[in-house]
Amino acid sequence: MFQSALRKNVVAPLARGFSTATNGGKNNTPLIIAGALAVAAGSYFIYNSEAGVYAESKDESDAKPRPVAFTKSEFTNLTLSKVETYNHNTNQYTFKFDDPNAICGGPITHLLMVKAAENGLIVDEKGNDVARPYTPISRPDLAGEVVLLVKKYDTGKISPHLASLKPGDKAGFKGTFPKFKYVPGALDHGICVAGGSGITPHYQLIDHALSLKDDKTKWTLFYSNVTEDDILLRKEWDALAKAHPDRLKVVYVLDKPPAGWTGPTGYISQQLLKDNSPAGSEAGEAVKVFVCGPPGQVAAIAGPKDGMKQGPVGGVLKELGFSEGQVFKF
Repeated sequence: MFQSALRKNVVAPLARGFSTATNGGKNNTPLIIAGALAVAAGSYFIYNSEAGVYAESKDESDAKPRPVAFTKSEFTNLTLSKVETYNHNTNQYTFKFDDPNAICGGPITHLLMVKAAENGLIVDEKGNDVARPYTPISRPDLAGEVVLLVKKYDTGKISPHLASLKPGDKAGFKGTFPKFKYVPGALDHGICVAGGSGITPHYQLIDHALSLKDDKTKWTLFYSNVTEDDILLRKEWDALAKAHPDRLKVVYVLDKPPAGWTGPTGYISQQLLKDNSPAGSEAGEAVKVFVCGPPGQVAAIAGPKDGMKQGPVGGVLKELGFSEGQVFKF
């Protein structure tokens, strides 16, 4: 009974989630920031050396924090130290901290808000600075720098700006802002459904979970893309799956596969999920599905988000019998 209560009440999403979409739509930055601040109010984070993450604490005597590079209240300009081309439309950006001992911090999972370093350079129709949320692919306890993997959207505001930067240039950062709060070992199975650049929250989550020696949670990742070249972090995913064959299964799905492709094609279907992971109503409350991708994919898989709220479960996951408590939309 205790384990059931733990899974139901502790393994729960924070009050508000954040979209990682970067293109189109009006600027929701004020709502994002307000929601994140409301979630963070009344708590702070300390470094847990065993889990490798900042975790909430109610006892100040336990706190032994390392310096954190960001604040939630104002943007801090960081210097771009390295740009690496990942594929035809995605770059990996490494930004260094002024303090080489500082870390990103934050819980698993979290995001950062990113804007142009110069105020007024990129603004919305009301003249407000535009910022966009990004999930780091570097671990929260990495000292001296933070790494982002960002797909460029021609209709976007911040991703084209980042693509124009060169080493030595700066960008503004604010955070960290919590998304889903992961409790090691509280899930039997985590199912991740990703599309395109929506892979980054899943990487932050699974990479962290697999790094914990006492965490036995099993993971299945369904990752859809148009072409094989669009698959992000493939080397990293393949390495994780090889290192943890009993805990991680990765299923790549392509819309336009190359000749000789032996994996699934088309879209992530109900049958594909059912054949490769625990089904909803039969899975139990210790199974949770995490979804992140283009809005159309999220709606088809899990039902659309309701603004900053999760919204009811719909789509494929509802048909499979998953409940609202078993689904989290990044």
